[in-house]
Amino acid sequence: MEQHNDPQGAREASAPMANRRHGGVRLIDCVWGAILLIPALTIFSSTHVWDLEAVCLLAATAVFYGLLRAILGLRVFLVLTYVPALFGVLAVGADLLRDVNLLEAALIRPDPHEAWPVIQPHAPWIALIAVLLAVPIWVSFRTPSTRTAHGRWPSATLVTITVAAVTCGAVFHDTVLRAWPLNVISVAAASAIGHDEFISTASPYAPTNPRSASASWGASRMPGLHSQNETYILIIGESVRADRLGACGGQELIGISHQDAIIYCDMTSGSSSTHTSVPLLISREMPGGAFRVSRDATFMKAFEEAGFHTYWLAVQERGIAWPDANTDLFVTIKRTDRESLLPSLRSVLAQNAPKKLIVVHAYGAHFSYCDRYEPATAALQADCSKLSELPGDSTLPDFIRAYDNAVAESLRFVDAVISEAAQAGGSSFVMYTADHGENLLDDGRKLFQHALKDPTRWDTTVPAVMWASDEWRSSNPARWERLRANRAAKAMHADLVPTLLGSAAIRYLDERRVAIDLGAMSPAADRTRWVMRRLGEKINGDQLRQAQLKRQ
Repeated sequence: MEQHNDPQGAREASAPMANRRHGGVRLIDCVWGAILLIPALTIFSSTHVWDLEAVCLLAATAVFYGLLRAILGLRVFLVLTYVPALFGVLAVGADLLRDVNLLEAALIRPDPHEAWPVIQPHAPWIALIAVLLAVPIWVSFRTPSTRTAHGRWPSATLVTITVAAVTCGAVFHDTVLRAWPLNVISVAAASAIGHDEFISTASPYAPTNPRSASASWGASRMPGLHSQNETYILIIGESVRADRLGACGGQELIGISHQDAIIYCDMTSGSSSTHTSVPLLISREMPGGAFRVSRDATFMKAFEEAGFHTYWLAVQERGIAWPDANTDLFVTIKRTDRESLLPSLRSVLAQNAPKKLIVVHAYGAHFSYCDRYEPATAALQADCSKLSELPGDSTLPDFIRAYDNAVAESLRFVDAVISEAAQAGGSSFVMYTADHGENLLDDGRKLFQHALKDPTRWDTTVPAVMWASDEWRSSNPARWERLRANRAAKAMHADLVPTLLGSAAIRYLDERRVAIDLGAMSPAADRTRWVMRRLGEKINGDQLRQAQLKRQ
């Protein structure tokens, strides 16, 4: 029998299949676009609220992705935007499930050793999301045509829109480039071409030093009899909340062995994150500023201008605070701060500089807690094998015991620094505080650790310790008594630099009126203690506490 080919019939038979393929491609196109835009709409559009409305940031994101899609075509577009899509999904999940601002955490580039314990419990879910997001890319390459129902833009229109968008971005780069994902892209581009001065404009979290070498505190020494040998030490701890200390209502075994030390239990930190709290602590800035690290010099400049040699000793990276000390030393992290930092401190104390300011940036009680102390000799027995997952009702006691051991070790380090200063002789003054506290599933939200989307009373209430040698106290009896009288006052981090400078009889320029010298006066009862919520936004720390007390 003679067979006749029917091309028209074949085309008609294949049309439904082609339509289904094109429908699938259109679905991928729409869903992928939503995946890319939803993070900008829900999280990143309000990351920098001080100079742009959220709708403007969202528009910048939409135009950026829209132009990429029109220029590249679907397949290439899916491949090039896979990483931002994955990061966006993870960011939304972190925001909803962990109350964590993942963009901030990524831009400040945490130490991988610090990041992995946080990521590890979620690693299977992250891998699953990565695989699921790869499926649309695989489907697009398996589909013979990626043509969608949307017609191609005319070339002239595309060129016009592209030129307009690029021009707008160039003119308003200090704001437009803060929109997701342009901030991350601009930081990477600026680093690649060697224009680091542009990075801090494109992203306030970016890892470049913004401090001006010419900044001055206008400092000088007040007249008086000053000791031949003077040492002032500021210890910046990590992740220690005040209520764990015995003197503040916690475990009696957690405390300072030097009985003449003064302990403050109601100290509000400037932020719940190391990368914003530490720069605030050592500056003339108040919470709520637009940039993580200001262009101003740190308080070490005031000591330098008053004739002191300044030192910065740290186990944490330089980019956290960009210190401007005369001498800095970043040492390898060992299990305890005593092992890591005491040898360097002894070496500095032995140097032939009669007037010294030493800032010691320790690792304190940062998670993973069991890594911060010697489990074999710890006062509280905790099963460290249970700390590899997120805490639950059954494992929380082990987390808390491990955390208390880490806090106890943090204070043993403070004790050791005090002892070293006492043995060095001369007039010495030691001050300690933690950069922030820690959440330990304290209320119904079940929050854990710190640097979350919103600060809490537990990650912003920290202790402070002050100690002075006999020689310093004999020269400053009224100041020492004032410091002692203020130990129950509502203090804040912004008070500590004025207190340290006042204790060294250094006058300086400071436009702040709310920050006070605790050795010279007491804080007003109605003073607002501000806390950084995120860059460009602050909240009342005392109102925060009252609101969260109601949650318990």
